Amino acid sequence: LNIMIEGLLRPLTDLSGVVSVHLVDRDGFVVFATGPAAGSDEIERWRTLVQTSANDATTTLVMENGYLILSPVSPRTLAVKCDRRSNLGLVRRTINELQWPA
Repeated sequence: LNIMIEGLLRPLTDLSGVVSVHLVDRDGFVVFATGPAAGSDEIERWRTLVQTSANDATTTLVMENGYLILSPVSPRTLAVKCDRRSNLGLVRRTINELQWPA
């Protein structure tokens, strides 16, 4: 399963400026991760943000060291951390173009 997810997310993980990618299930378990690990408190904050936004809304947070993009991928959440030099439009477009199996 991890090899399939890794292949699916490769266009995203290969982008310049992408620091980490986490795929988190609805219970807060990390299904797949690249880059620095996220702590359980951080993951819980991500889940709360996704739950409080519109059903299919992608949320972008501006942080001190870069950006965090949270995108619901039913029934999971995709969390992408980017540094300041990343092209956010390209990252968002790549997320939208990911082909998730039914």
